[in-house]
Amino acid sequence: MTRRPVRILSTAMLTAALVLTGCGTSEKPSSEGGPSSSRPSTASSPTPSIGTDTGAGLPGGVVTSRSGAYSVTAPAGWGEATDQAGSDITGLDLVLLSSKKVSKFSDNLVVTTKTGDATAVEEELDKGRSQMASADREVGDADDVQIAGVTAKGFTTKFEQKGVRITARSYAMARDGKVYLLTLSSSQDDAANALTAFGAITSSWKWS
Repeated sequence: MTRRPVRILSTAMLTAALVLTGCGTSEKPSSEGGPSSSRPSTASSPTPSIGTDTGAGLPGGVVTSRSGAYSVTAPAGWGEATDQAGSDITGLDLVLLSSKKVSKFSDNLVVTTKTGDATAVEEELDKGRSQMASADREVGDADDVQIAGVTAKGFTTKFEQKGVRITARSYAMARDGKVYLLTLSSSQDDAANALTAFGAITSSWKWS
């Protein structure tokens, strides 16, 4: 499916664009900037080449976000890839990546931050749903997630990129004047395992 350019890209959808890192590609998504970013681009994936499955090649362990506002424990087989995601993405705070590829795609979690409150959370989610629907992507509901005492609201998106069927789960939550935007991406064939890993990561979330 051909991806339509999205002229106004919200921060929530910027994280969704980063699912391309799981495909081992240097392709740059089409964007003309938005309220929180300027021409974002993806980086080449730090994961093994397509077709390689290293399983538990990454050790997991405690990872602290760039902002220092929280830490999480990456599951075994996952590791931090924040620096590999590039430096031109406004608010990029954390990237966790699985070393295992399923259907040529590595599960990954991207977290960005911006200034805002509960109202901004609803605005981001509304923008995200609308923009993904306008890009001919299948948009669905997602259950609320409790993350260290904060409720994160979200939605799901399904689409195809470079022949890979992808599921993205985008969430937003507010705390202490900041909005945290999380996007979990996986191949549709590994969506259940990705959600299990996400549950482990969010359960380990600790505010500093």
